[in-house]
Amino acid sequence: MNNFYLKCHELFAWRITELKEHVKKLYDTLPKEEYIQHDIVKLAARIRKATLEIIPEDPNRPEYLLSGELRKYRRYKQGLQRYRIMFCFSNRPSIILYLYINDRDHLRKQGDRNDPYEEFKKMVRSGKFSHDPQDPKIQKWIQNLVY
Repeated sequence: MNNFYLKCHELFAWRITELKEHVKKLYDTLPKEEYIQHDIVKLAARIRKATLEIIPEDPNRPEYLLSGELRKYRRYKQGLQRYRIMFCFSNRPSIILYLYINDRDHLRKQGDRNDPYEEFKKMVRSGKFSHDPQDPKIQKWIQNLVY
């Protein structure tokens, strides 16, 4: 069991909601065997496990580190193919802020202008995200992470 509060930015929450709705439609329309094997269903399960179990075990793992202008942020990619979860965390207060997960229009492809890292950089530069959970402007968009 971890001691982190799990919170998410409205963009992250919106993308997770979209993913859940897609999975629900697949559940309603596909036979059970096809549903279980569907790539989107598997992706949703991996994202859920990553955000609720794996990342909270140790959000400061070296493999999560980013560099350059994103060095204050972390990313998770294990088993997500071309998808990335961007987050930041604090030990005081003990909180993980899930900020961004790319969509199908921003799949990982190094050097591409639609690469999720490039998209995330644009959002950081515009002030959409901050790495400080105590920042008053962040408090208005922090929501409970609900699955």
